[in-house]
Amino acid sequence: MQFKTIQGVEVPEIGLGTHRLIGREGENTIKLALNLGYRHIDTAQSYKNEREVGGAIKRSHVDREEIFLTTKIWHTHLEKEDVLKIAEDSLRELDTPYVDLLLVHWPNPDIDIEKTMEAFLSLRDQGKALNIGVANFPMKLLKEVNEELAAPIFCNQVEYHPFLSQFDLLDYAAEKDLLFTSHSPLADSKVMDHPLLQELG
Repeated sequence: MQFKTIQGVEVPEIGLGTHRLIGREGENTIKLALNLGYRHIDTAQSYKNEREVGGAIKRSHVDREEIFLTTKIWHTHLEKEDVLKIAEDSLRELDTPYVDLLLVHWPNPDIDIEKTMEAFLSLRDQGKALNIGVANFPMKLLKEVNEELAAPIFCNQVEYHPFLSQFDLLDYAAEKDLLFTSHSPLADSKVMDHPLLQELG
């Protein structure tokens, strides 16, 4: 497994996104991935499978400390008190005292992002989220959170693939030592079916 060091933290470069992995079959798939060597697992409150992820980790017999575990809070739950409650719910479902990375799943223009990040910082200070970050944030909002709100973040997770190359966000992440995580890297299998990409191998 290859690792990337971000802000002094080693993160496995390849992770397993668990969207749609639900029920016993989903849990078994996650467990198999762990047993095959995956050490970066990504879930979210909205995926409704945090219990399956927690169960897979327990059943895999891989030490929790070896796993980089990410979860996310949905954009309708970004009021400060909601964040604190949902985070506790996630930890209970995952059956773990902490996550390695907690993300704002999507921005919500109707909720004050500064209050949201205050809650995230509180969770980080309590050791319940070792690192905090955002997902699907455009450049302007990413800069606001990272540079203006005194809430230095660890990660921006965005859609990134040959049909959506967000080079500005990639360059910014490199400049600021942020983890740049690509979700949907195969564009829902469109990458696999594209004639030119197939030709290039």
